[in-house]
Amino acid sequence: MDLTHIHRQPSRLYILILNFITLLASLMLFAAGVRELASGQTEFLLHSEVISWGLIILSLVVFLVSVLGGISALSLSKRIAYTYGTMLSILILLQLIFLIYAMIRHDRVDTMLDNAWQNAYETNERGLQDLETRLHCCGYENVKDRAVPKTSKNACINSPAFGYRVSCKQQLQDAYYDHERLTIAAITGVEALQLLALLATIALMKKLPSDDTVEDRYSTEHSQRLLRGLRSEDEGRAGYGDQPASAENRGGYGSTLNQ
Repeated sequence: MDLTHIHRQPSRLYILILNFITLLASLMLFAAGVRELASGQTEFLLHSEVISWGLIILSLVVFLVSVLGGISALSLSKRIAYTYGTMLSILILLQLIFLIYAMIRHDRVDTMLDNAWQNAYETNERGLQDLETRLHCCGYENVKDRAVPKTSKNACINSPAFGYRVSCKQQLQDAYYDHERLTIAAITGVEALQLLALLATIALMKKLPSDDTVEDRYSTEHSQRLLRGLRSEDEGRAGYGDQPASAENRGGYGSTLNQ
């Protein structure tokens, strides 16, 4: 395809630009998933392996579909455009499922954070200490609720290293909701662009001829060029063979001898 004329086909140009943007977005989603996964117990109360691996897998799928979309925008093949449209539809559905899962978790935030705090209180006291220091708080529901150090219920608020007078629950919930909103906004933005790309792909497929038609056209054009080439060779040979005869007719060397 002649890329100098792609601006004359808005659907192709839009698909190409959109997939470049979503390709960059896939790299950011991948980085977010890896960061979430690598955070481990450092941010254990906001950490979710399901979300982390979901972001990583989703980013890889978005990357592959974006590459296919770029190829589709530059190709004349209706089959490639159809494959891209199908994969894009599946990707949009997967992202919708991911968003629904995130919204379901939204209603269970308090329970999940409470369970995570209890698990950390039993297995990762150092992690809770780091968290309390970072958020300047003690305990979960209140300053005496499963606070660390565990030496006494008042140890956190009386400790010179801590001494905080607010609980951690509200700050943890706010941090989780901020984290959730950013993730949902990123995926929703990508999905909205992909929906528009799907519409542009459908419009493009309606304009493209079938692959069989394109192959027949190329085959016919190739045959015509081949025939023209053979005809030119035949005409060249015929012209070369006529040269001696024409020389004799003009009275050449052979005619002089006959005289």
